[in-house]
Amino acid sequence: FHVTANPSNAVWNLQGVLSASVINEFKFGYNAAPSTVGARTAAGFENFNLNLTGSVANNGIAGQGASSGIAIAGGLVRVNSAGNGRGAPYDPFSLSFVDSLSVVKGSHYMKYGADVRIIRMSTDQLGGITYTFANLNGFLANTPTQIQYFGDLSEPSAFNNGASGMKHTRQSYYVGYAQDEWRVRPNVTLSYGLRYDYYVPLTERDNRIVKFNIETGALDPNTTPFYRSKKNNVQPRVGVTYSPSTRTVLRGGFGIFVGPGQTEDQIQPIESDRISTTITSGSALAYPFNSDVAGTTFTSNPNNRTFQPRAYANDYTLPEKVYQYTVSMQQEVGGGVGVGVAYVGSQGRNLFLRSVANRIVGVQSNGAAAATVVREFDLVSCNNGSAGTGVTCANAGGIASIQRPYAEIDYKTSGGHDAYNGLQLSATKRGANGLALNFQYTLGYSKGNTGGSNEAVTAGNNARALSDFEYDNGYNNFDVRHTFNMSALYNVPGKGMLTGGWVVGAIANARSGLPVPVIIGRNDVVYVDAAGLVWNNAAADRTAVANVPGGGASRNTRRPDLIPGVDPFIKAGGLLFLNPAAFATPRPGTYGNLTRNQIHGPAFKQIDLVVGKKFPVGGRRSAELRLEVFNIFDFTNYSNPVGTLPNALPGAGESASQANRVQPGQPYSAASAGTFGRLTSTVGRTVGLGTNRQMQLGFRFNF
Repeated sequence: FHVTANPSNAVWNLQGVLSASVINEFKFGYNAAPSTVGARTAAGFENFNLNLTGSVANNGIAGQGASSGIAIAGGLVRVNSAGNGRGAPYDPFSLSFVDSLSVVKGSHYMKYGADVRIIRMSTDQLGGITYTFANLNGFLANTPTQIQYFGDLSEPSAFNNGASGMKHTRQSYYVGYAQDEWRVRPNVTLSYGLRYDYYVPLTERDNRIVKFNIETGALDPNTTPFYRSKKNNVQPRVGVTYSPSTRTVLRGGFGIFVGPGQTEDQIQPIESDRISTTITSGSALAYPFNSDVAGTTFTSNPNNRTFQPRAYANDYTLPEKVYQYTVSMQQEVGGGVGVGVAYVGSQGRNLFLRSVANRIVGVQSNGAAAATVVREFDLVSCNNGSAGTGVTCANAGGIASIQRPYAEIDYKTSGGHDAYNGLQLSATKRGANGLALNFQYTLGYSKGNTGGSNEAVTAGNNARALSDFEYDNGYNNFDVRHTFNMSALYNVPGKGMLTGGWVVGAIANARSGLPVPVIIGRNDVVYVDAAGLVWNNAAADRTAVANVPGGGASRNTRRPDLIPGVDPFIKAGGLLFLNPAAFATPRPGTYGNLTRNQIHGPAFKQIDLVVGKKFPVGGRRSAELRLEVFNIFDFTNYSNPVGTLPNALPGAGESASQANRVQPGQPYSAASAGTFGRLTSTVGRTVGLGTNRQMQLGFRFNF
């Protein structure tokens, strides 16, 4: 993995004192950060990835399959959340015009301001080929479940008259605010204000876009707005501080906040102006994949090119909105000790969501041959001469022919929600008698059907209606139940060269586990025999059925069933953290009953120590020698275990009763679960929190 970045910025500031109580400040800012993201790999691997986990888009860094337990071989990096490529150069810059007026009037300190920001970016995404296999056996047999081919974003466009070159994005932000800090009484301060934000929808300078309509299956005109941007983003905020005595402070506050989200969530129609196709059947579904033939076929055969644009729901609306509120009390209890208690809460609304379009609507059995899958926007001809879009020909003599203009499509929308509620306790002791202490503890919950623009994953049930996304209502990825940290610093009494100038300190950190996204590999289609056994492969006596309603293989966020009454955790120690026997493959036609992020991983704990000695050199000069020990007790802090259950249904040449195969509803066994549930790595920091025991000696000279 290789990143280059060359940031540069400049600020011009003009401040004017208009009167003894009025100051105006104007700023002009320029920021640029040209950068590239790419991979360094061995010769022969530059243009493709081999993914053995059932997923398509890389997770985390190149070469690591996140919680899959299987490394990803190849020379591609994740260029967006839907696919991989050789690299992605970006050349963004922004111009900021900021003005603020500060006024002091009696007990009021008022501030008014405006901010106009112009944002531009030139970008490209270099494509590649991703071979996705359900498991290791599929790789050895060269039977991928799908092959995704990304062309370069700068290649001649198949949609915009052959236009080529880097894409150029444009966007502007307009912000205004007014606030007042009012000293109502010596012990009461009231702060209140109003802010307004408007984010102009992002566009491409030359309208080189592809805007797919998930309702009609057609491409909208290239002048169609990407999404809606609300203009009523008024955000009131208020806070109060009250000190009933010199030892007590009460605080409370409420505010509404909005934000545009990340650019990657607004640039989809620009990213779609490229050759992007996913192969799930036919003779081309094998290694090596001929990208030249795929490109020619894509351009010349629009009705059968399995195009895979990125898309938005027609009602996708920005910005996201968060309501935040807090109440706290700080109390000095004597002896230099202060304690505090606080409630912190927030509610996210209109948050980012994602799902899939062009879903599976039917499956036709073909005897011993693979089934024919029908999607919403497939062009189907029936044996009785009728034809239609997305028809299954169930009462028309079966399917005669089918054309696939689109593959499964990743789309984004808005309307999600989340909530955070936290209780915070704190205690501090000032450095009297040479000892300073600090203690903090948080009990928190973060739940919702999405974590917002940076955290949202594809809905596990291929949601379309807003209410469907409630299937994903669970814990967010950053949910941590307990967080604790404590620090102590002690200046040892003493004088002279040997006993003076010593300081000893310690820091303790601990938290409960992070959520483990437990998912399962499931094919879109399975085959059921007369005995009711479910298979991965077709046979003459088997009937093809839709395994997961709607499909979703390209996103692979399906969850398993959690078996009632079985503890999902292994508590005997060792490296097996999760119990495979607590999970099962859902029955065909159903989604898993496991709640999103219901399972949490291992806890974390670490204690660090520092010992220092100061040596006076003369005058104001001194030397300091420090010994720092990270994780002094060498606690082993594991990262989350492997969270992906493999597809364990039997396939060609296999028996339904063999040890490493299970049927839907049956508990996974150790043989069928593979590396699932195993702790395979530590948190893995080089230094600081998460490292193994490390010691470092430092010397400092003060003058």
